[in-house]
Amino acid sequence: MITNNFTSKKSRFQDTIFFILVLGLIIYTSSRAALLSLTCDEASTYFSHVPNSIWSCFFSESCWVDANNHLLNTFLMQVSIGIFGVSELTLRLPNLLGHLIYLIFSSLLVRRYSSSFWVGLAGFCLLNLNPFLIEFFSLARGYGLGVGWMMMSLYFLFRWVESGKLNLGIYCYVGAFLAVLSNFIFLNYWASATAIFIFFILEKHFFQENKNLKKPFLKSFGLPVFASLVLFFLLKNPIQFLQSKGEFVYGAESLVESFVGMVRASVMSQGYFNPFTTDVFVLLSLCLLGFSLLYGVFYFFKKRSNSFSKIHFAGVSLMVLMMLAMVVQYYLLDVKYLIGRKSTMLFPFFGWSVYLFLEFLFREKSKRWTVGFAILISVFSFNHFYRTFDLKETVEWDYDAYTKDMIQYLEKNLEDDERIDLGVFWIYGPASEFYQMHFSVEKVGKIIRLDKKDLKRRDTPEFIYIRKGQVNLTKDEYVLEKEFGIKGVLMKIP
Repeated sequence: MITNNFTSKKSRFQDTIFFILVLGLIIYTSSRAALLSLTCDEASTYFSHVPNSIWSCFFSESCWVDANNHLLNTFLMQVSIGIFGVSELTLRLPNLLGHLIYLIFSSLLVRRYSSSFWVGLAGFCLLNLNPFLIEFFSLARGYGLGVGWMMMSLYFLFRWVESGKLNLGIYCYVGAFLAVLSNFIFLNYWASATAIFIFFILEKHFFQENKNLKKPFLKSFGLPVFASLVLFFLLKNPIQFLQSKGEFVYGAESLVESFVGMVRASVMSQGYFNPFTTDVFVLLSLCLLGFSLLYGVFYFFKKRSNSFSKIHFAGVSLMVLMMLAMVVQYYLLDVKYLIGRKSTMLFPFFGWSVYLFLEFLFREKSKRWTVGFAILISVFSFNHFYRTFDLKETVEWDYDAYTKDMIQYLEKNLEDDERIDLGVFWIYGPASEFYQMHFSVEKVGKIIRLDKKDLKRRDTPEFIYIRKGQVNLTKDEYVLEKEFGIKGVLMKIP
């Protein structure tokens, strides 16, 4: 009775802490969604894809002028602005929904398998406090939305591994299906989850002695086959359209480059061990993930009937399968390794694998040392989150952090009867056009997108907004009007 009361109190305390953390994180990403200047890719999606019918995209090539059309995200953007009107927040609302889904199911996952509050807290931090991953829940792109649906799918996948119940498998594939529609990079996850499904179906068939326990898993066998066929027929044309436009040629040239890039992105330019910060965290990550993989595989075959050993094995296997999927795509389909924003779906697998290793150590090895290590991870995670807290910029599109401010500056400082044309370096074009339209800036007439060669011409507009490193290309024709952040400068003809 004492044990039950203690467990109940621990569970309630953990739930309270998780609720506070979830609330704080959703407030943070909502604030960023409302405050961040719209980025180039977000504005491009708004202009090029939001006006179109999503249903035509399954068979019409005209729908795929570029890869910015993340289908489910685009559709939900249409719904959001149709109900609430156009603003940064409403355009980004689908990804805030993705963050809420991610937070709920990541919390449920950790809560389900944690046997210690501190190990559970470390698991929550590993899954939810990566600052690079957090950024995408505040942007109108399909990455954050897709990661949210993927986390839902993972939760039900692990539940299915435990019981083999068909309804859990269906929920898993619903989440995976929505993730893929959010962004096609999640096809890697779909393939990996399907491999896990088939493995455990076969494992139960050949090694389960209790025939009654075989039946639920065998019923699930048609699910991955049917779901994959449906997905194939839906996405065959869109993927061919994108491949014909060379949209899959961007990325890293090796698995090592991809992994190091993910670690570097997670560090977010914080110089903890300069000049070796990235190297230190790459080594630490490899050690933790490697040990988690070794123990996960070893103990699964040693204790196949143990429920947690199955979860540990499934978790690390998913991580490995995701890596292998990239290798296969690179050599067979000439699809580059994931890097930058395209690698966002991999971060939860790394965090989950490290958490599973901590949980294994707590259950099988030293509780005291494991709790100490978990506390260290938690403290570092909160400190890292604090150091990277930012309501102004986003790493992948940092150049657009002040585009909104630049347009507002012109509206405020130009004379009432003054009308100008504004030239912008091409990466600033979509966001500048969005804010000119959104704010109804009548003082700015035409916005002209410029390449580097255009900056040397004498017929360029009265004002130009360019990158700071391009000032020397215009110094004979323009003078500095105002600097915006560390990247953008507004120039004018004297």
